[in-house]
Order: sequence, then C-alpha cells, then structure tokens
Amino acid sequence: MQYCMQLVDERPAETENGTVMTHTKIQRKAPSKPTRAKAPKPSPRAKRSIAIAAPQPINVADLRRHLGLSQEELARLTGYSTRSIAGWESRQQQLSASARQKLTETTRLTQALADLMPPNQLPNWLRTPNPAFEGQSPIQIIERGESDRLWQMIFQIDANVAN
Repeated sequence: MQYCMQLVDERPAETENGTVMTHTKIQRKAPSKPTRAKAPKPSPRAKRSIAIAAPQPINVADLRRHLGLSQEELARLTGYSTRSIAGWESRQQQLSASARQKLTETTRLTQALADLMPPNQLPNWLRTPNPAFEGQSPIQIIERGESDRLWQMIFQIDANVAN
C-alpha cells in the first residue's frame, strides 16, 4: 500500500535564544483508493523556513587574554582597529558577521599553533622575527594576508616533513 504525505500544521515558534523556527507537522495518510502517490500542494499561506541556530558568543577580552596579546596585537592579527577591539571587549560594539568570522579564524589558527608549542610561548613566538618567514614575525605574515603560510607550516610539522 502506498502512502501520501499531508501537511497538517505549520506554525512559527520562538526558541529560548530568540531564533524563530517553523514547526511543520506532516502525517502519513493512506489514500482512499489505490492511486499513485502525489506530492501535497502547499497552501498559499504556508511559508518555508530553515532554522539557523544563533552563533555562539565570542568574548573578545577573554580570547585576547588567553592568547596573551595586547589589543594592538589582536587588532593586527584580525585586521580590525584597536578601537574596534576595545569596543568589542567592553561590549559597547557588536561583532559584525565578518568580524566574528575573522575572530573565529584567528582562534582556530592560534589553537593549532598552541598544539605545537606550549601555549605560554605562543605570544612571544607570534612577535619574534622568524627566519622561516624571511625574518618577519608571524604577526607580520598574518597582517600581509599570508596566514596560509602558517597553516602550511602547521601541516608540515604535523606530517613530520618540515625542513
């Protein structure tokens, strides 16, 4: 026996964090006579939506302190101004989507580096000129938009093929 799917109820609901989700209830229904199953036609009022969870908050002050960096150094790593860093830390400014993305990328990179060295040595390593980077510091490499060079170094060390 074939079954049809029938839209029974579709209503918006707000979650704890303020995200609006649409709950859709669909039930299986046996056709009254043996026919080919047809897809239900949505009513004109039915709206389709996708629930997207709100991104996790980023505490910029905690992140910066955990990395052992000054506001200026975190600004250099992210490409944002020291004033923006200070505003995010005091929560007077909200993070834009692009700032959240950049801070997430910075966090991932520094976590990968912290897996290669004691975390308390990371701030000094980021500041120190490195012969592997033509005498530039890793912060300068990141500022120039060449963080891929750091990722390449991480992958080479992980694979035990570093020169």
